[in-house]
Amino acid sequence: MASLSTEERDELRATARSLLGRDSSSERVRAVVAESPGYDRELWAQMVALGWTTIHVPEALDGAGYGYADLAVILSELGRALTPSPFLASAVLASGALITADPASRAREWLAPLVAGELLGAVALAAADGSYDLRRLTTIVSNDGGRLSGASGFVLDADLAGVLIVAARRADGTVAVCALDSAATGVRIERTPTVDETRRLFMVFFDDVPVRADQLLCEPGAPAAELLERVLAMGVIAAACDAAGVAERALERAAEYARERTQFGKPIGSFQAVKHHCANMAIAVEASRAATRGAAEALDVDPAQSSEAASITASYVGPVCAETCALGLLVYGGIGFTWEQDSHLYLKRAKLDEVLFGTPAWHRQRLADAVFPRLVAS
Repeated sequence: MASLSTEERDELRATARSLLGRDSSSERVRAVVAESPGYDRELWAQMVALGWTTIHVPEALDGAGYGYADLAVILSELGRALTPSPFLASAVLASGALITADPASRAREWLAPLVAGELLGAVALAAADGSYDLRRLTTIVSNDGGRLSGASGFVLDADLAGVLIVAARRADGTVAVCALDSAATGVRIERTPTVDETRRLFMVFFDDVPVRADQLLCEPGAPAAELLERVLAMGVIAAACDAAGVAERALERAAEYARERTQFGKPIGSFQAVKHHCANMAIAVEASRAATRGAAEALDVDPAQSSEAASITASYVGPVCAETCALGLLVYGGIGFTWEQDSHLYLKRAKLDEVLFGTPAWHRQRLADAVFPRLVAS
């Protein structure tokens, strides 16, 4: 696997920032989320043409052959611009699941059109209540693997997807993961209201949906559980990258406003309380950048440890980025609480990123369960 140099990542960041700054302004974001399909098709086409959907895909699978640490540059920029896009659901999660799948699985045939941007995908990994604990999955597959029933919640962009990657539990407690045509008989999709209008979540119901053996991404049991843990880590780290980008932009906007807005004949940035807010925001942004960079590199360097890296990142980055956006809103004072001002858009996006793939408390519990036994044994 190759990796972009620092200079190449800077060029990629500059290209992304220029495109999204022009085509994903706050005015454009507000207009896009208010109408169907909830994202800008022309912008998506440009993202595909620039090769963003191929960055982390191995060359053997018609990708660019780079890594998640390079993809993190794009994820952060999408957060900065609050871009409504199926990129996370399709180009990161669905593609990531198929990349990780057993090479012999025929389900991998979905990967080529996903990478080419000709098809969109989504992943249904959570229980109906949003839990990502595999023991609590509410999508049930028969032990012979032939029928799927139940429901999955928190499914990003399910209504746009042509293929659904579904995690399911068998009666004996083992898990399986399969790829389904979203138009299959028995699949029903319902929108779930959320605080963040730039993200679209759905509940997906399965009513006795037939599943063929060649639709499985890997063998049920331990291989399927490992694949799902890997995909969950991708989602956690991607959401953290997004949140770091959101917080970075919230800091820039707040600092600019603090320099320009005057009160009592002085810029409000000269007041101690505002200085403290901006300083705390800056510390959180710098720490979040470092955390997400390290976590994204873990996906490339040591996939076996990526779950722990993801939980560490989720435990810190989500809460502090949401707090950063809240402080940015306070710097704006009363106007920050108005609908016309954009501060609430940043705060809402960061708050959803914080819990999108498991709450910080849940990730801390996972860390404790993983780390404490090793400490006791040593």
